[in-house]
Amino acid sequence: MIDHFEIKVKDLQISEGFYRSFLAPLDYKLAFKTSSLISFLSPNSPHPGGDFWLTQGTQDPVHFAFLAENKEEVQACYEAGLEAGG
Repeated sequence: MIDHFEIKVKDLQISEGFYRSFLAPLDYKLAFKTSSLISFLSPNSPHPGGDFWLTQGTQDPVHFAFLAENKEEVQACYEAGLEAGG
């Protein structure tokens, strides 16, 4: 399961309008907004600050995180990734 996701965009204002419309059928709501970040909140999110973020910029265009239940799951994923050549 993906826990949260961030993308960097060139124009935050244009992207906000697009994603407000795009995410409306999924019942995402605006969580908060600053001059360089906009955060949307999904209906069942455990994160009060939102789980989908738009940030102004061009470096490192994508950030996402997977949800693990405990440290053992994190360690198992790490080891599996190393075994797979990562």
